[in-house]
Amino acid sequence: MRPARSSVALMLLAVLVPEPARAHALRLSTGDVHVDGRTVTAVLQFARVELDQLRPEDVAATVEVSADGAPCALSGSSVAPVQEDGVAVTARWDCPRPPVRLRMRLGFLDRLPDGHLHVALLRLPGATVQRTARAAAAVIEVEAQPGAWAGAGRFLCLGAEHIFQGSDHIAFLLGVLLLGGTFRQLLAIVTAFTVAHSLTLAVATLGWLVPPPRVVEPLIALSIVAVAVENLVALRPPLSAERVRGAIAHRWRLTFGFGLVHGFGFAGALRALELPRALLAPSLLTFNLGVELGQLVIVALAWPLLRWLRGIRGVWPGGARWASTAVGALGTFWLVQRLLGG
Repeated sequence: MRPARSSVALMLLAVLVPEPARAHALRLSTGDVHVDGRTVTAVLQFARVELDQLRPEDVAATVEVSADGAPCALSGSSVAPVQEDGVAVTARWDCPRPPVRLRMRLGFLDRLPDGHLHVALLRLPGATVQRTARAAAAVIEVEAQPGAWAGAGRFLCLGAEHIFQGSDHIAFLLGVLLLGGTFRQLLAIVTAFTVAHSLTLAVATLGWLVPPPRVVEPLIALSIVAVAVENLVALRPPLSAERVRGAIAHRWRLTFGFGLVHGFGFAGALRALELPRALLAPSLLTFNLGVELGQLVIVALAWPLLRWLRGIRGVWPGGARWASTAVGALGTFWLVQRLLGG
């Protein structure tokens, strides 16, 4: 990235910082860090009035740089005025080896006013990333040419968290479980959901088709209503065991269809990360595995509990009807809320 574009990117980030963090125009500093072989060069810019408790000449000494865990030595620094009331500190560090993983602790943040935000652009061979830091989180890190599977564990956890933190996805799964079925049948139903959302998740993350949230989110809510209605139709009086078994046997079609919709919803979590193309395949795979693991945990916990409840007199089928009604009402609430833009 050219220096001019780097400056524009940093300025855009500054504009996008939430209001509470930039209530004062001077509570921001920027950094442009470049790695060339064993040398790390950083240009740090501040508003001069922000440096009341820290001399510009001392800024470089507060920054700790390491390459793959080995400390880099500060080899020189200089201070120059910029713009009307700004100052730029240029510092250089020599590392024992060209860094694969660069780590910088910005000690000057501890001495700057509360709420100060530092926005940095870090440029290493094979990687150009942006990072932000505050006094409470003063460390920035970047890896040059990260391995495709380096973040596999991170995306596995991200997929599972997306299920556990998504109340609408959990409501959909619980609606699916209320009708019953064997554990094997439920695994097949949930896996059909996973296969479907994997397809649309890949399509959306790759940018081939990205429906707007105003379309996707109401459809996710509609899927909850649909599974609740199917439950109520299957459980309508007089109760027919054959009708219930038939609904369970064909339920994978419903979960597959709405899994396509949910996949577009999942894609938002990955698209927000703006992953390089080289990392998309392993990230998609491990994210999907995380989603599947999260779903299986919910099934493993809810299925035995629901099976035990169905054995209690008076719970089946009345309790399942009431529970399905509650799930449908929740889905309807979300549907109306999202259609109205709430």
